[in-house]
Amino acid sequence: MFKRVNSGIRFLVGIALCVLVRLVPHPPNFEPVLGFTLPFAKKYGKYFGLAFAVLAMASIDFVTGRLGWWTVYTAGAYGVIGFIAGVWGKNLVGFTRTAGFTVAATLFFDATTAFLFGMQFNQPLAVTFAGQVPFTAMHLAGNLFFVLAVSPLVSRFLVQDYAPAAVRAAS
Repeated sequence: MFKRVNSGIRFLVGIALCVLVRLVPHPPNFEPVLGFTLPFAKKYGKYFGLAFAVLAMASIDFVTGRLGWWTVYTAGAYGVIGFIAGVWGKNLVGFTRTAGFTVAATLFFDATTAFLFGMQFNQPLAVTFAGQVPFTAMHLAGNLFFVLAVSPLVSRFLVQDYAPAAVRAAS
């Protein structure tokens, strides 16, 4: 039964869990999107990674009542990251590569979204990037936590064909 769960259902459950985790009280800029996206992108590929990241980010903004133009560019930036994770999926193994990808992805996301956010609200670029520094530090900490600690659990219990020992024995 567990092995036959289709990828679409896993995808929807993953989105729902990602949104629920985001609703739990957390430090500023700790969000689970990258930690949930990586296992799906690695297993199912670039388009699945892109779709998961975009829908997770848009769903979080929808559920929290914060839909806006930022939803388009934050979801788009995470979509690019999900796509790249799907392309490089098999190479994202081990602590060093996974942590390195997480740092690079976070810096790409924060630089892209800061620039677009600043343009949207007509902020000077220097002000935007000065304000971005503490945001990025917290975002890096959060993404490293979710990717290194939570992502393996998502992979094992949701993305991979995992069945508890009792279920395997009964089959």
